[in-house]
Amino acid sequence: MNKNDPRKALGKGLHSLLPPRPAPSGNTAAASAAPVASGPTRLPIGQVRPNPNQPRREFDATALQELSHSISRDGILQPLLVRRTGHNLYQIIAGERRWRAAQTAGLEEVPAIVRDDDDAKTLELSIVENIQREDLNPIELAAAFERMADELSLSHEEIGRRTGKDRVTVSNAIRLLQLPAAVQSQVAQGQLSAGHARALLKLGDDARIKDVAKRAIAEGWSVRQMEKFTTEAAEAAGKPPRAVKEVPPLDPNVKAAIIDMEAALSTRVRLVPGRGKGGHIEIEYYSDEDLERIYEAIARPVS
Repeated sequence: MNKNDPRKALGKGLHSLLPPRPAPSGNTAAASAAPVASGPTRLPIGQVRPNPNQPRREFDATALQELSHSISRDGILQPLLVRRTGHNLYQIIAGERRWRAAQTAGLEEVPAIVRDDDDAKTLELSIVENIQREDLNPIELAAAFERMADELSLSHEEIGRRTGKDRVTVSNAIRLLQLPAAVQSQVAQGQLSAGHARALLKLGDDARIKDVAKRAIAEGWSVRQMEKFTTEAAEAAGKPPRAVKEVPPLDPNVKAAIIDMEAALSTRVRLVPGRGKGGHIEIEYYSDEDLERIYEAIARPVS
């Protein structure tokens, strides 16, 4: 290895996650892109990328392994829905779970239907597909609804019409994002239900919410027990239920920068503001190979 190789300075731990890529065969450029078609086609699995805007963030490892075994035996029965994002490059609109399982099963190609959709339509289709399949946990669903409101400029009533939900369901789901991050994680992992979570919002104070959530999990409270406790606690404290917070719209220039970064890295990017003027950038990756790809996109020397 060249002593000036930037990977050497990363240390053995990260280097083990960044194995050298095989040399190109030389005929890669000659491969023709699959045409946009209404029917299924077959795409090399390496040309398909996950959607950084995919509303589903949690994938059960056991269920994914079971699907992988099924795919190894019977193949993928339902094609992925993708859109073209570049030469020989496609982004998943619907079917990331099947794509992940196909990778584990060692498939070289996946069946796919290629569509021409913009970012807004892709986001809507991805959310609706997951909702129809009931694949989203309550926090993922809340985040998906919030993104539709923010990025598609839709009212809660309009979101309900497009997803088959009523306005109250949409509003109640989005309210869950006001919970502390630790409690949101407990809901996403199934330790607390959406009913538990909505009752916790009555408490108003983040520290109190986390304490009560921890106690409810430890003691196995039902939703009714949680509602009774939080109602009495809120009344005793003289605090009304927490109201829905108005989230300030994202600055257009910041939003454009996020979109540019997501396009350049082919993954989801989030800007997390700090208490002062700064903050930090979160970049998601989905596998060791994906981390390698993102690393090379960021650290590639400028020629």
